[in-house]
Amino acid sequence: MPTSNSFSRQAATASFVALVMISLFLLIGYAANFFLLVFGGILFGVLLSALARLLQKKTKMGYGLALACVMGVLVLVIGGTIWLLAPTVSQQTEELSNSLPKAFERLKTNLSQTSWGKRLLQGLPEQPKKLVSSPKDVFSQLTGVFSSTLGALANVVIVIITGIYLASSPDSYQKGFLKLFTPSFRPRLEEVLRQCFHTLSNWLLSRSISMVVVGIATGIGLALLGIPLPVVLGIIAALLNFIPNLGPYIAVIPALLLAYLEGPDKALYVFLLYMGVQSLEGYLLTPMLDKKLVSTPPALLLFGQVLLGILVGISGVLLASPIIAVLIVLVKELYVKEYLEKKKPTSPEIATHAE
Repeated sequence: MPTSNSFSRQAATASFVALVMISLFLLIGYAANFFLLVFGGILFGVLLSALARLLQKKTKMGYGLALACVMGVLVLVIGGTIWLLAPTVSQQTEELSNSLPKAFERLKTNLSQTSWGKRLLQGLPEQPKKLVSSPKDVFSQLTGVFSSTLGALANVVIVIITGIYLASSPDSYQKGFLKLFTPSFRPRLEEVLRQCFHTLSNWLLSRSISMVVVGIATGIGLALLGIPLPVVLGIIAALLNFIPNLGPYIAVIPALLLAYLEGPDKALYVFLLYMGVQSLEGYLLTPMLDKKLVSTPPALLLFGQVLLGILVGISGVLLASPIIAVLIVLVKELYVKEYLEKKKPTSPEIATHAE
């Protein structure tokens, strides 16, 4: 029978823990964008560090030199790709921006000829210019787009700089973090951090392979079907494949609209192409990569995307998959193994039942 003093201590401890948890959730809610920026920097730092360590292992060069080589190669690859594809992508992007409104208007015209299509179109404006009511609205919308673009570019720069700093001296940052915990717990936490690093490295490798395969397969398939702008549509499919579950469904929309200009049969072929590519990626490529690299339950990933999308927006949806992959490692190693599996039975009956 617990005494009143012990009960008071337990109640005070429970109240303190509850207060800390509530404060933590409020902090995460108010500063969610900051935490996502930090995680994005960590993710980019993991990419640089993993590539540098791989190069160091293969060539026996120093880590600093390997990191410099990796960053130089990345700059050359990205810059060379942009230089080679920029004219084609720029031309096809301009054509895409001109073709999509025509495709949308044709779709509206065909839908208006059916009863269910008329009901579907009731809430849409008849002309695009009715979306804004005055020059003031146009100016405010342009200002909002401009500020959003600047904010996105600033976030990208912050992520890149943070990743470079973290990758340049990962051991010092890890040691500084470990000093926040008791010496007896540091070796175990260091092992968990190492597992998180490998998980993020494997996740990046898995996503990169999937993006390249989906982009190339989609672009080739669209070219064979005679659909306009196959290069830019393939790039869109590759980039949006970074977002599991949701990205492929967004990528198919512009391709379907362009194919619809060529005829309903072309739109059907494009839909079947995208579904075929996604089936190949979802049922063959991804399971094969997950078996060797990293696995995330699809339902849990979808719930995480919805939750982070509601709390933060598009950046939360983008980073939901690696965040959940790390959380799975932390829960498995620090809660299941360190608490549940080491917790001793509290009574002989429980111990006998467990045996």
